Amino acid sequence: MTTLYASQPTNSLSPLPTALAAAAAALLAAPAAAQTPSTDSGDQEPIRLRHLYGPEALEFSPDLPRVRWLPGGAAFLSGTGEGAERSWTVVEAATGAARPLYDADALAAALSESLALSPEEAATAARPAALTLSPGNDALLLDLASDLFLWEFPNDPETDDAETGGAEPAPGRLRRLTRTPEPEELARFSPDGKRIAFVRGNDLFVVDREGSELRLTTGGGPDRLNGKLDWVYQEEIYGRGDFLAHWWSPDGSRIAFLSSDESEVPRYTVVDHLPYRPGLEVYPYPKAGDPNPQVRLGVAAASGGSIVWVDPGLYGNAETLLVRVTFAPSGELWYQVQDRTQTFLDLHRADPRTGESRRILREDAGPWANALGPPVFLSEASGGGFLWFSERAGFRHLYRYDAEGELVGPLTEGRYEVRALHGVDEAAGAAYASGTYHSSLGLDTLRIPLDGSGAVALGTPGGAESAVFPQQSPIAHFIAVTSDLHTPPRMELRRAADGAAVREIAPGAVPALDRFRTSPPELLTVEASDGTELEAMMLKPPDFDEERVYPAWVHVYGGPHAPRVRNSWPGTSGMWFQYLAQQGIVVFVVDNRISSGKGAESAWPVYGNFGERELADLVDAVDWLGGRDFVDAERIGLDGWSFGGYLTLYALTHTDRFRAGIAGGSVVDWRDYDSIYTERYMSTPDENPEGYRKSSVREAAADLHGELLLIHGTMDDNVHMQNTLQFAYDLQQAGKPFELMLYPKSRHGIRDEKQALHLREGMARFIRKTLRIE
Repeated sequence: MTTLYASQPTNSLSPLPTALAAAAAALLAAPAAAQTPSTDSGDQEPIRLRHLYGPEALEFSPDLPRVRWLPGGAAFLSGTGEGAERSWTVVEAATGAARPLYDADALAAALSESLALSPEEAATAARPAALTLSPGNDALLLDLASDLFLWEFPNDPETDDAETGGAEPAPGRLRRLTRTPEPEELARFSPDGKRIAFVRGNDLFVVDREGSELRLTTGGGPDRLNGKLDWVYQEEIYGRGDFLAHWWSPDGSRIAFLSSDESEVPRYTVVDHLPYRPGLEVYPYPKAGDPNPQVRLGVAAASGGSIVWVDPGLYGNAETLLVRVTFAPSGELWYQVQDRTQTFLDLHRADPRTGESRRILREDAGPWANALGPPVFLSEASGGGFLWFSERAGFRHLYRYDAEGELVGPLTEGRYEVRALHGVDEAAGAAYASGTYHSSLGLDTLRIPLDGSGAVALGTPGGAESAVFPQQSPIAHFIAVTSDLHTPPRMELRRAADGAAVREIAPGAVPALDRFRTSPPELLTVEASDGTELEAMMLKPPDFDEERVYPAWVHVYGGPHAPRVRNSWPGTSGMWFQYLAQQGIVVFVVDNRISSGKGAESAWPVYGNFGERELADLVDAVDWLGGRDFVDAERIGLDGWSFGGYLTLYALTHTDRFRAGIAGGSVVDWRDYDSIYTERYMSTPDENPEGYRKSSVREAAADLHGELLLIHGTMDDNVHMQNTLQFAYDLQQAGKPFELMLYPKSRHGIRDEKQALHLREGMARFIRKTLRIE
């Protein structure tokens, strides 16, 4: 499932990364800067919704450069600007000296000539938002007009030298690699940069730099995907937005790929109602208990020939999921297998030449096992073996294994989480990671010695810090982006050995902040009835008067391990809360224990029964809120999106604590949602019929308390609009009044600028009306 911020709906239901979560070896599009919002009145103006949403919206997060380290760790790529104004530069880390990565004007001219593009179209195409570079950084791969193009940089030693600073690169050479009406998807360079693998028509191909093409698989089509993920695998297993399901071997001689049989998976139809002849999107979508895609792992020689199919053994006819695939530097193929309901996770290694496979280890602590990433291999020079994430102790930690899969020992321990591994410097004997070392509300950069002597946090406690590290030893520097709830993010270069700042890369100021009067948000904890501490954030009106009594509005998400209370810069979502506070409302954001992010153990109590445990914590928190002298307990409202929409509906049908609620993109019955997310926490409907019955809000429609606004995008391909329509019907049958707003063409998030403004205006009107605010 993709976690959604109700304050900023997006396109999915599994937990979104935190605003500052970094992905090593990927482009980082981070927020920015250091500037505390002003609380002085003076000539500051009130916040209007048009300042936050719509065509005139202002930016409330800084526009930091998008960065990625280049091989060797001495320089990084920096991307700034948008569209035809975007630029990509190579920056020498230690000095900041910069030069263009390539001659974008020359590329634009070549594209204009080759594709007959307008000057503006060519300028934009020559400056892509994300770069697919060859491993040697000598060529840029472009996907244009349903074909692949290669822009080869000049082989000029002078311009390849980052120390020359402002040297102008010579023009490159444009090669057209494919010429077909069908699009090429998911293109990736081989490790030596000589070939490119891609998917066309759901089959896997390779092409070399001269445009010589070879087909590696056959049979691709609507029922068979070779080298490409289907909807549920990319949404719930491999990560939203990237359908990649093929991986090069280190020597470039082979490609491992997933082959997915979708023939038994039920199809779901999403309708675009706006054309006179409605547009239909039909795609496989397994709901809880439905047949999943049948997936197997194959290996193709990059030179062609027969496919080698990997045999995991062990599982007989039992349904399994193939959840991670990677090659070891030695060329062995490593992959992970789970049972359908994800009660265990097995790590295997296989011979890619024969398909023979054996299991290395099993993870089965807790009611479910999360797939936490592939093993990270160490060289023989540092003792060999691999690093591995596990939640066996109730928190995600890093462990070291030898080459045969025998546990050497934990590298991190304690009641905190290691969230991401960024890189390993074997020469220095240390790994670098991010984790909740000081607080579950923040994120720290960690240096983790490979000898098991214990993690050290780089930097000072408090706030959230994302990090981008080079991928090769030695690692001298890293890039850090830091913020807290009061301070927008800023980007700086730091020393890897001790985290000391070297220089600022971008201050990341937010000029728009000074225009508006804001209230300082407060982080606090609320004690649940059993003594568990719940994290919360409160925002009071700018002219708060202790003698007055205010209505309150509560925002929730509530799904497993998906906190909303963070000590990091909230951007536009925080300004939405400021807008509500400006209306004379106390704003309250709270995480139940299930969503708190305080280790896997905090989410385990939800197993088999969505709703009940989450609501118990929410009621305790709201009772605490209603007990404040300045809060009117009879005028408290609630909103959430996605899982938060579900929890809003569950609260309004199972308690009388709320005067009103807004539920957006909501699941109303877990039999309506996808199999992999739902069964991880609920098992199957056949195995847990009572849990599914109790967690559904449909049967409780007659118990609705308070006023309700339902919202849904009509083309939501994640949480289908069917959910909201089902509940609308149930409410009608129960004689319960409610309000409904649909957004045509919108999906799980409302992205259209004018619709986004309309959404917030409608929410604001509903809140003012139901809380009786003049």
